[in-house]
Amino acid sequence: MIRMLASVRDLDEARDAAQAGADLIDLKEPGAGALGAVAAPRIAHIVQSLRAEHPGLPISAAVGDLRPGDHASLEYRASQVGRCGVDYVKAGIPADSASFDLALRSLTYMRSLHWNMIPVLLVDNGLDLRIVEQACELRFAGVMVDTASKRRGDLFQCVPLAVLDSMVQIARAHNVMAGLAGALLSKHVPLIRALGPDIAGFRTALCDGSRTGRLNAARVRDLRAQLLGSARAANDTGFEVRAQSAVA
Repeated sequence: MIRMLASVRDLDEARDAAQAGADLIDLKEPGAGALGAVAAPRIAHIVQSLRAEHPGLPISAAVGDLRPGDHASLEYRASQVGRCGVDYVKAGIPADSASFDLALRSLTYMRSLHWNMIPVLLVDNGLDLRIVEQACELRFAGVMVDTASKRRGDLFQCVPLAVLDSMVQIARAHNVMAGLAGALLSKHVPLIRALGPDIAGFRTALCDGSRTGRLNAARVRDLRAQLLGSARAANDTGFEVRAQSAVA
């Protein structure tokens, strides 16, 4: 089953998303960038409230949009977020071929931190699968792909289906969670279900208006129902995606 990650900015949105059936709650401030950070005191308050109301519901939080290779800021922000009691701390790194060496250094440093880190591979300029392999070999709990600039297009405009399919398969082979995100909308659900990641992350599709608008609980319920769908529909689309991947 594909679990739905809902990105929220405050406690009201977190409660709405949780009550509407989101499988993971992800804390970030959409007005501050792709991985915009929520202030640590607010994270701690949200975590405390959700733990009481929805025990067992996983919670992640982003460290903010940091300069690539700024490991001192990464360690500081990860410590601030991790101490709030979240299950996962998310940090972005560029994942294109030109950033290969930088990505490997960042992954190694991230893995040395005390917190349960999830690398978010930013794929605006493509995805080098060697970086996915390295993340999986380092035994992170999961690896996600996302886009840094939501104005440049959605995930499927940045990365070919064949590459996304390989990313999911690499993670699966290493028993690492694979997550897809990046301006995903309801129209992308057939492709998401066909690729079969462990997690699909949403913000824009859940909001009234743009991604900086208010999260709508009805949208959460509807999108999660679409993700569940019927097994046959997912399999049928899967054959189409595998066929496209084979010739891509």
